[in-house]
Amino acid sequence: MIRTADTLLKPIRMHNCIIQHKRNKVLLQPRNCLSALSDALKVSDNLNNSKTSTVLVNSGIYASSQEKRMDYMRGWAFQQTFLDRRLQSKRRHVNKMEGIGLSANQRIIVNENEGEECDDDRDRILLFEHKHVYTLGRGADEGNLSFLDNEIDGGADSRRRLKRGSRDSDSCRIGAERLNTKADGSITEIVDSMTPINTVRAPNGAPIYRIERGGEVTYHGPGQLVVYPLLDLQRHPYKKDLHWYLRCIEEVVIKTLEEYGIHGERDEINTGVWVNTNKIAAVGLSSARWITTHGFAININPDLNMFDSSIIIPCGIEGRGVTSIARELQRQETN
Repeated sequence: MIRTADTLLKPIRMHNCIIQHKRNKVLLQPRNCLSALSDALKVSDNLNNSKTSTVLVNSGIYASSQEKRMDYMRGWAFQQTFLDRRLQSKRRHVNKMEGIGLSANQRIIVNENEGEECDDDRDRILLFEHKHVYTLGRGADEGNLSFLDNEIDGGADSRRRLKRGSRDSDSCRIGAERLNTKADGSITEIVDSMTPINTVRAPNGAPIYRIERGGEVTYHGPGQLVVYPLLDLQRHPYKKDLHWYLRCIEEVVIKTLEEYGIHGERDEINTGVWVNTNKIAAVGLSSARWITTHGFAININPDLNMFDSSIIIPCGIEGRGVTSIARELQRQETN
């Protein structure tokens, strides 16, 4: 599918994340995790194909925990800006093809022969380790923010600000209207132009946002690898099928976990990847004209207390827990 071994690993060779494994410090490196992820992509029955296309990788993973992690709003802004630039590039390309009188079928042939028009119209993967944050998917229930019931007004004002479709001036919704994507300037300059949000915060101080991905409430933060593939599913060898794409992501995570001797599996009802009854990787997707945004998060060694049920009901599923690669490795040693 993609030259993952070459393109995915190069930007992250020098990044590492130290975890406590029993009494010894063990290096659990994003490069190792992504190396396993890369191998999983290459052997995946659904994704592997003899024809390859280059994927650009933008890494926001820092070399040490002392360096600044990616603010969630800023990470979202990078996704949105890359997406908007790509859609604009595609519109220019279509106008160009229509201008010389090519039919839709002829444009497909030209696109396959010429490849991507420019860097704006390229598949890419964004790699982040976010600061502490909770996010609600587009259809998520604010009731899964369990701490709201303990607020003075029963959480009424926070629910109003976080509710789906809220357009109030104090809304906690992150939407395209907060970003001036039509402005001239570099990607970073456009990202810097984003209007900040004075959002609702959880009792532990983490901000909470409503976003446009699928799925329920989840947590992102230090010790978690977040992967946002921005892929055009209209292009070979992908399929215009978000369910297929979701299952491919789950398969990649499962094969990645196998590299650590961890048995991950799907759930018949719920998305993501599970170890027994505990979720180890969350998946939440969105797309615009078949270009994917958002993606998946693998728990390497996050603070699992951030998933505590007194704060949130993770992914809106009661009676299920959360785990990490570090915790599963510790269990293996104990057993």
